[in-house]
Amino acid sequence: MLYDYLLEIFGKNEPIFLSDIHYEDYSDIWLKKKLAKLCESGQVIRYERGIYYIPVKTPFGNSILNPNRIIERKYLSEKGNRIGFYTGITALQQAGLSTQMSNIPEIQTNNENSKLRRVKVGNQEVILRKSRVKIDNDNIFVLQFLEMMNSTSSGYFDDERKAVIKSWIRKCNISQELVTKYAPFFPDKALRNLIESGVIYYVA
Repeated sequence: MLYDYLLEIFGKNEPIFLSDIHYEDYSDIWLKKKLAKLCESGQVIRYERGIYYIPVKTPFGNSILNPNRIIERKYLSEKGNRIGFYTGITALQQAGLSTQMSNIPEIQTNNENSKLRRVKVGNQEVILRKSRVKIDNDNIFVLQFLEMMNSTSSGYFDDERKAVIKSWIRKCNISQELVTKYAPFFPDKALRNLIESGVIYYVA
């Protein structure tokens, strides 16, 4: 049965993309019909076009899928491969460089063709940006690092933040070789801030 397959492969309360369903040799049209029946019975819930999930039954009704799970799968990670990362305030907060929280996270991703676009996933608004260069598991941290340099100023890095970024650089294995390779894809500001802030000295 299709339901058993979905439960085994995806589990409960996880996004199920129609494009990820490979059930025997059935076509998308057949799958949509079967999914529609599963939705009618309440076994599966249609989150939005092309995205479904198997709910968890609670005393208060069916569980609601967290939009961050959709965002992760759609723009950040695909089958174990990194395809995007957070930028702006969210990236600085994740690195420990800021205590600010952004209501609208920004993501740079391979799965976006526009320079800047706002989308809504469930009730969560997200700003998407086209990646400057194809993001993968090997370059994701150096690209995120250079975006940080591009979105801040040299004066942003006081002694406390320098200590934090030094630790983050080492943790993420950001090397001079990687910075040299990818810096040409960024505005001059990124490399200028890197040098003027003194953060360049922490890149091994």
